[in-house]
Amino acid sequence: MKNLKWIKLAFVALLGVVLFQSCSKDETIVPVSSKPSYTVRPDFATLDTRPAEVIAQFKVTDKDAQPVKLVEQATKAKYALVIGISNYAGTANDLQYCDDDANDWAARLQTEGYSVTKLIDLAATKSAIQSALTTLASRSTAGNEIAFVYSGHGSSGSIVTTDMYYIASSYFKTTFANSTSTKMYFTFDACQIGKMATDLNKTGRIISVASNTTLYSYDGDATMKNGVFTYYQMKGYDTQGYIYVENDCTYANTQMKAWASANGVSVAPSYTDSYTGSFDL
Repeated sequence: MKNLKWIKLAFVALLGVVLFQSCSKDETIVPVSSKPSYTVRPDFATLDTRPAEVIAQFKVTDKDAQPVKLVEQATKAKYALVIGISNYAGTANDLQYCDDDANDWAARLQTEGYSVTKLIDLAATKSAIQSALTTLASRSTAGNEIAFVYSGHGSSGSIVTTDMYYIASSYFKTTFANSTSTKMYFTFDACQIGKMATDLNKTGRIISVASNTTLYSYDGDATMKNGVFTYYQMKGYDTQGYIYVENDCTYANTQMKAWASANGVSVAPSYTDSYTGSFDL
């Protein structure tokens, strides 16, 4: 009986060792699941549940635009239009930090001497954006400095207004076709927005985009309180002491790619530089 008791104890001990080793292995190869600290800014077309024939009526392209007549002025100045849309028609379409992006950019541009027009959330309708774009384009004369900022939904090279119109890159291209300013900066924190860099490219301009024609941009976490791309743009100016747009664009692109690698997502931020020299914002 004593021998049988010792055999049982030895078996229990051996089983304990096996179980301990098994648990230890599981703990090293199975990570603890956690909720991502970011949210995607997806292709808006994937969220748009309207019938195709309705969506077609909400597309704004070069067919709806014409080159804006320039308004010459004696005193040269700096003008900016900043748009940030987190609040879209229907709560399922809302984003998180686009309004914060716009407010941060507006503050930055005002510090740099720009007269800033802001369109935030429900104020950023199709008609309001078209009107503000026309005004900005009319001021894009030689000697004036122009900046345009957009943060919100994107889709196939279009920005998306709060009332769910798609304004295409071709509309922007035609609107600014008459511009003679040799110092213009455009930046877009949206998904699938890369075509803006192609259509808006012209001598004297820098166009910075958070994505190419297929990939997405992202809202950061509660620490960032910005879109990831915008967060690093702001950080470049605020913590790196950058003066020139080119340096800030390079920094934001590099940091966003590093962030994406750490979070297991793919991004493709870039900028197109057709400005001669170094562009001080």
